[in-house]
Amino acid sequence: MEIWQQIFSQKIGQMKPGDTWTLKADYNLQFNDRDPGWKQFLQQHAFARFQCSQCWHMWHSAQVNILFHMHLDRKQRRGQVKMKIFRQECKKCLVPKLELPEFSQENTERVLENLMLKIRGKCYREAISPNSLSKNIVEAQIMGPHDSSHCEACQLGICYAKYEAQAPANTFFRAVSLFPRSSPAHEEWSEAEMGSSRNMGSSCDGRRCCCYICCLVIFLAVLIFVLLYLKI
Repeated sequence: MEIWQQIFSQKIGQMKPGDTWTLKADYNLQFNDRDPGWKQFLQQHAFARFQCSQCWHMWHSAQVNILFHMHLDRKQRRGQVKMKIFRQECKKCLVPKLELPEFSQENTERVLENLMLKIRGKCYREAISPNSLSKNIVEAQIMGPHDSSHCEACQLGICYAKYEAQAPANTFFRAVSLFPRSSPAHEEWSEAEMGSSRNMGSSCDGRRCCCYICCLVIFLAVLIFVLLYLKI
């Protein structure tokens, strides 16, 4: 946790040097259960290494989930972030224990870079593009599909890998339709975060409206011509 706090302090100090922010672990956090004024960010598809504390079996996963709750007191210029890293069980033990993962420094920094973007968008109401989120680096070969029966996030219903694995191969499946707020790439963004992206969408709507009007005018012209021809 110290590495997370050190990197967080460095990044938030560079981003908002006039404000004071703290980061701490809180394993009582619940997905979509926040105190008033708190914002939420769920980082999915993070890559990490696990090791069983009973048999010492090691495995890697690219489906690690990290939940963040964040709050900014604008008057005091103080912010708080609480985080919960979801665990996985060893599939070789008969009575497995939930184990916390270990992250490389590079992937830790990538997760915290995404958190910085979310703090800017959700707490400071800056315009942030949803496409700015960084992807984690897969640093080792993953053996087999994601084992949802040993994943804490899957058991709580917030890990997309469980539903992606159940989707038929010949159909287009998007887990976002199941839980629309839980994927960083498809998460519902606030008014401030959407910013200039919404302006681009409005211009597209304007062009679409012009096309509809042109089609209507052409249809009416053809209709009038046919009616005049029939009268003759």
